[in-house]
Formats: sequence, structure tokens, C-alpha cells
Amino acid sequence: MTTKPTTFNRVSTAIVRGVMAGLAFSAAAGPAAAQDVTRPTSTFEAGPAGVGNGAYKAAEYSGLPSKGGFAIGHFDWRGGGLFDSDSALRWRMTGVDLGLDTRGIYAEVGVQGRYRLSVGYNGVRRNRSDSFQMPFAGAGTNRITLPGSWQVPTVAGSAAANNVTNVISARGLTPSVATAPYIDTQTTSPTLGGLLTPTSAQMSRVLGAANADLALFQNVNLSTIRNRYDLDFGYNFSPTLGLDVNIRPEHREGAKPMGVVSRATGGDISATIPDLIDTNTTQLSSNLNFHNKKAFFQAGYYGSFFRNAVPFMSFQNWAIGPSGPGTLNTMSSTPNSNFNQVNLSGGYNKSRTTRLTLNASYGRNTQNDAFLIDESTPVVPVNSLNGLVINTAFNARFSTKPAKRLTASAAYKYDYRDNRTDVHVFQFMDANQPLAANASFAAGPNNPLGPVLATNAGANRHINTKRNIGLAELEYAVTPGQWLKGGYDFQQVDRHCPGSWITCANADTTWENTGRAEWRMRLGQTTARVGYAYSTRRASNYNENAFLALVPYAGVTPAGVTGGETYASYLQANNLTGWGPSLGFFPSPTGNAAVFFPGNSETHLNVYAWENRIAELPGLRRFDVADRDRHKVRSGLDWAASDRVSIAADLDYSGDDFLHSRYGIQDARTLAGTADLTLSFEAVTFNAFYTYEDLHSHSAGNTFTVNSNGTNVNGATGLSGNTVCNGFVTLQERNNNAKLDPCLDWFADRRDLVHSAGVNLTKQIGELELLGSIVVSRATSKNNATGGNYGNNVLIGPGATPTNVAAFYIPATPFPSVYTDTDDLIFSGTYRLRTGQALRVQYSYQRMNSDDWGYEGLQIGEGAIVNVLPTNEQPFKYRSHAFGLGYVFSF
Repeated sequence: MTTKPTTFNRVSTAIVRGVMAGLAFSAAAGPAAAQDVTRPTSTFEAGPAGVGNGAYKAAEYSGLPSKGGFAIGHFDWRGGGLFDSDSALRWRMTGVDLGLDTRGIYAEVGVQGRYRLSVGYNGVRRNRSDSFQMPFAGAGTNRITLPGSWQVPTVAGSAAANNVTNVISARGLTPSVATAPYIDTQTTSPTLGGLLTPTSAQMSRVLGAANADLALFQNVNLSTIRNRYDLDFGYNFSPTLGLDVNIRPEHREGAKPMGVVSRATGGDISATIPDLIDTNTTQLSSNLNFHNKKAFFQAGYYGSFFRNAVPFMSFQNWAIGPSGPGTLNTMSSTPNSNFNQVNLSGGYNKSRTTRLTLNASYGRNTQNDAFLIDESTPVVPVNSLNGLVINTAFNARFSTKPAKRLTASAAYKYDYRDNRTDVHVFQFMDANQPLAANASFAAGPNNPLGPVLATNAGANRHINTKRNIGLAELEYAVTPGQWLKGGYDFQQVDRHCPGSWITCANADTTWENTGRAEWRMRLGQTTARVGYAYSTRRASNYNENAFLALVPYAGVTPAGVTGGETYASYLQANNLTGWGPSLGFFPSPTGNAAVFFPGNSETHLNVYAWENRIAELPGLRRFDVADRDRHKVRSGLDWAASDRVSIAADLDYSGDDFLHSRYGIQDARTLAGTADLTLSFEAVTFNAFYTYEDLHSHSAGNTFTVNSNGTNVNGATGLSGNTVCNGFVTLQERNNNAKLDPCLDWFADRRDLVHSAGVNLTKQIGELELLGSIVVSRATSKNNATGGNYGNNVLIGPGATPTNVAAFYIPATPFPSVYTDTDDLIFSGTYRLRTGQALRVQYSYQRMNSDDWGYEGLQIGEGAIVNVLPTNEQPFKYRSHAFGLGYVFSF
């Protein structure tokens, strides 16, 4: 992509941390420049620093406090034999950011050519958000509960049998909603369709909950800290034989936001909770190395062991309250896992221009934590997954120079991910729903899998993936300093599903062919390159019914079906997908069609014992296996115009076209460019850069609903607003053709643009060195949608203004644009007091201004989503100042 930082806060993080905590050593070298170059130079820096008018997000990765003071502390202490002595002993100790959470300490000792030993520690803190709020207790634990004073928020509303009631809604957290009028939906009411004023009892219930609940919301800062340790040892038994060993334990703790859902009451009730993080990952590696003039060989081991001290998160349903059935929900956290791998590699140099390298690996990934089981999971055939995935890989590369100007190379890569985990059928309810059996699959001789006791009876599945990749390449020196390169790449990916009752792969095999060409030039101080690659990917017989692997009861005959036919066999016999026939409503289907596709609609979910709709649209292609053509262009120029002036630029383009995807991603384009200018004079260095990134993509979909024969809404039969896309006049016409309605096709045009520019200036004035830097970034995301959907007219009935409009077609409109602007200013001045001593003043300024409509639904207020508990989290806007004064001592 680009060679300069371009994305939002990472720019400011790198710069601020660099100035406040890292640039000390390069500047401190000046005072020690007069020392004997044969002696190792040590440097220390210490001093006070502080952040004024800071911000949590401004210090997302830098470790700086949001506000207040901290200490500058760095050192680089070196020792051992002098560089011109007979001793090869060297040792070094370094410390960076000692006054911050991101501190790092490193020590090493060794004898050149014999051994080395190093130990290190590094801390990384990430500030996620300081505006997150919740009413729950238990932050910092894995049990999130509602206070005893919590009252379920409601709004005044109406139901089919009662027009004076209250309904559960997160909008009820706003007291002003208590007096809002509502629509009468009681079917027998003489004021049906009219607006009603809340009664005093309705208002009292809304206000009581709002006043009680609002006081319970409190801030919870979301952040994570990673502490990593390193131990590295290397020993050379001889000039040709050596051993390397590395151990890297890492601990992460903190909290991140996690969305949770419960269906125990009130529909899909959602909230965001602080997900507790407390994990340890230990990585081990060792390699035995042998080399001589002709060959090298390496045998190694790598292991990674993950342990999670948080086995699950429990949370209460805010729509039920602190007590009552179904109020406590539990979901598992990331399970423990082990990975062990052995590696072999080697190479042989037949001559100076002919070389063969080989490497192979074999790894085993295991996971066997116990499942969490409760009354909503009536059938769990095993206690744990007993998961095993074996990864096998082999690579070979051969290069030679058959002629003076010609270089040839070829490579082959094999990669096989073999999932050997057993497949079982599990039965469960969705998100703590009350237990309910499926009448379509009762016990009996025609049901070998047993009765379905829950709304979901699904099997775990896995796709084994085998990759064979080959490439060939020729490079020809046209003239001295000018080359042409051409290449061909081939990749075949095979997917299969061992243990599944039916294939789970959308495409069993995909083939990708790529042709590449590149021109390179080096003339004096100028280098340039232009390259182009074109690739085609094709899939064998895309399988739109691969989802059936999830639902083994699609292979069992449901109640009401004759002839032993199953859902899967019916689809195959009639060349259908779960979407059903491309037909309008048919009132009286006969035989098995009446069970599988009543009214020519989509499948009834109970006939494959899975509550969620998993049927795909005909013509939808998943992007990872969809037929695709890809174009890539890469170019670059580096020109050293003189000893003082250099210019660099690059421009890259990538374009994807998904040829046979009616729905899903249609195409994607990426354009990225960078320009860089550097001027160097005796006492001044100036650098300026600009980067441009443009990501553009199109997607298509459809929001179809089931065919039906509904004729009216409270007596109204007409449509409004749909003439732009269809000719339906009545509600019945629309309902009869719900699956065929072109108005329900949608198209999304998304574009992300990022502009970044920066200027860096270094100037020496006597004993004073000045450094200044300004970086600005402007990012915009736009999403323009076309298409639309229908909404029933709720203002219909004897209590509303007379109308014959039963439903309105509501066209889609563009989403609001998302903007993120950042500005970063850095200044540093270092004054040399005397040999080996310097004083440095540092200042940084950061500004971020973001405008993201996605945060609007997170606010307490009338715009809150009915069944989603608000968090009040805010888009990031800040201005931050940081100051520092450091004393640098070198010896």
C-alpha cells in the first residue's frame, strides 16, 4: 500500500511516543561524539513531563496518561571489551518509557561468535474508550448483574387486546418519552389507528423506571494491558553448528466491549458488557542450525500455549430485571488451546548462481475445554470438543542463471489444514429461550437421529483445506541497469468436509491463474519500476446448499412428508435452494411442496430443525470462492537529484471483478499513492510527504419476504411510492409476489478516502538542535445505498384519517458520511551543555475530530434502539498537549 503512516491515531501515537520517549539516544550521541570511537557509549535521560488537557483516546497506544505528570526515563548502558581490544565480550542494558505503562527493559550479554543471552520485558497499553456507560454491577469480573433497584424501562403503548398498556423499550430511559402519544393497535378498538395520550398510570410507570435507572449508569473505562517477557539464548558449538532458543510468555488483562443477546423475553434483547480479559500465551521456539559453504540445514520446534482464566461471562437480561426466570445468561469465553509444530529446512548451493531451498512443517492444534451446559441445551452428546487440527506444509524453491543475462526460478508450495475433530449433533435454544420441542421430528422408526427437543439441532462442521501453489519466473537483463521480469502463478484449493453428512463447501475446488510482468531500471541515482499482474479465479459448481451441513435433520423425513422424502432430497430433485421456487404465491400446493415450500414461499424453518434462516439467495456468491478477475499495477520511482535533494513516489492499483455474483460483493477497487521529498543541507534537513488511499466497492442484495395472500391492513388495500420499481397496485399483488419484487433488490456503493500529509524539519543552530513535525490526516467514508423496502401504514382504522394506503415503499437513502480528522504537531529542542551532557525540551499537540452516525443509536434518548441498551459511548473528539524536559547524560 503506502510507505507513510496514514490512518488516524496511529500517526499521533508513533510520533508522540517517539518524541516523548524514544528520540533521546540519537540526539544524545552528539555530546559524546568526542569520545574515543573504540569505546562503547552509554546514555541516560531523565526528567519531568506531563499531559495537559489530555484525552483517553489520544493515548490509545502511547502509554501517556490522559492528564497529569509522569517521568521521562530512558537508558542505554553498554560495556564489555573495547572495540579495538582482544576481548569479544559485549553487554548492553536498555530501558525505554520507564515512567509509562508502555515501559520496556532489555538486557543482553554475549561473546561474538560463541554465545548470546538476552532477557526483556515490554508493556503495551491500549485505551479503548472512557465514555462507555452501563447500569450493571460487576465490571472487572465475569458476572455482570443488575442492581436490585433496576426497573424494566417501558413506553406507553398498545397491544391487539389492550390499548392502555406499557411495552418494553430502551427508549423509556428518557423521562420526556412518558408523555409521548402512541398509536392505538387494539384490533377491536373504535379508535384503532389513531393517536392516544398516555394515562397517568402509563406515565407513572415510564417515569418511575427512567428515574430509577438513569442514576445507575456509571462510566467504565475499557482498556487492555499486555505484558510480554522474552528470554533468548544462542550458542555456537562450532563455526558451522549453532543452537537458538526463545521463550516468550505474554499476559493480557483488562476489558473490551462485547455485544450480548438474550431471547428469554421481549424478543432479541441486546446489551454491551465489558468482556473480562485475563489470558496467558506462552510461545516457545528452538532451532538447531548447520551451515557450510555449500549448504545449510535447520531443525526446529515451535509451540504456542494459550490459557484463559475467564471460562465464561454471565450477564442479566435488562428486559427482565434483577430477578425472575431467564434473567441470568451465560456464554463461554475463548477456550484454552495448544499448538505444537516441528520444522525442517535446508538449502544447497550447487554454484554461485544455482540454489535449491526446501522447508517442511508439521503442526498439531488441540482444544478440549468442557462445554457449558444448562436447561437450554438438552442434547450435548459429548462433554468437550476434543478438537484436533493438523497443519502440514512443504515448500521448495529452485533458482539458477542459465545465461549471462537470464535468471530463472521455480517454486512449489503445499499446505494442508486437516481438521480431525469429531462431528456431533447438538440441540439448543437460541440465547436462553424457554425450551421447546420440534413437532416435525418426533421419535420414531423414520428418525434415526432421535427426537428434536429444542428449536435448533445443528452439527459442528469443519472445512479441510488443501492448497497446491506453483510459480515460475524469468528475469532478463535487457541492458546494464534495466531488467524485464515475467512470471506465472498457479493455485488450486480443494475443500472437503470429513464427518459431515453432506458437503459443507460452497466450492469443492477453486483454481487461480496469475500472469505477472515487471520492468525495472537503475540508472545512476535513479531507480524505477512498473509491474502488472492479471489473475483469474474460477470455482467448480458453486453449491448454494452447502449450508445443509449445519442441519443433519435435513436428511430426515419430517412429519407430514410422504414417500420418505427429506428436505435435502426434495431440493436436489427439484433443482432448488432454500429460497424455494422462483414463483409467486400459490394458495394450494399439494404433496410435499405444501410442507417444504407452502405458498411457493421460502422453507419453513422447522423442516430442517434450525430456527435461523440459513437459506441463501440464488445468485449469491461468497467472496472467498466466487469467480473473480483481478488486475494489479505497481509502480515506483526513487530519484536522488543531488546529494541534497531526493524524491520518491509510488502508485499502486488493484481491481477485483466478481463475474458471476448476482448478489454479494460485485467489485472492489483500491488506489494508493505516496510522494516524498527530502532536502538536506549543512545544518537543515527537510522532509515532506503526501499519501492518498481510495477504497471503492459495490455490493448487491435483496430483502425479500415470504409470499403470502394478505389483502389488507385494517381494511386498506393500496400501495404508495412503489411505482419507481414495479407496477403493483394492491397490497395483495405485492404479497403474492414478495419473492419476485424488483423493489426489494438493493445496491451499496461504498468509498473510503484518506489523505495524509506531513512535514518534518531538523535544524542545527550552534549547540542547539531543533526538530519539528506536522502530520495531518483527513479520512472520509461514504456509503450510498439504493433500493428499499415496504412499511405497513400504522395509521389505519376508524381512529385515523381515512386512507386506502396499506403500505408505503420507502426508498433507501445514502448513509451519512463518516469523517475522521487528525492533526499532530511535535517540537523538540536539544541544547548541548557540554561534552556528554544535553538538555531537551519536548512538546506535542494532538487533535482528533470524528463524526460517526453509528454512535447515535448508542445514546440514551428517543433515537435509542428499542431492544438495545444504550451505552452513551461517544465518537472520539479531543485536543491533547504533552510537555517534557529531559536531562541527557552520555559517557
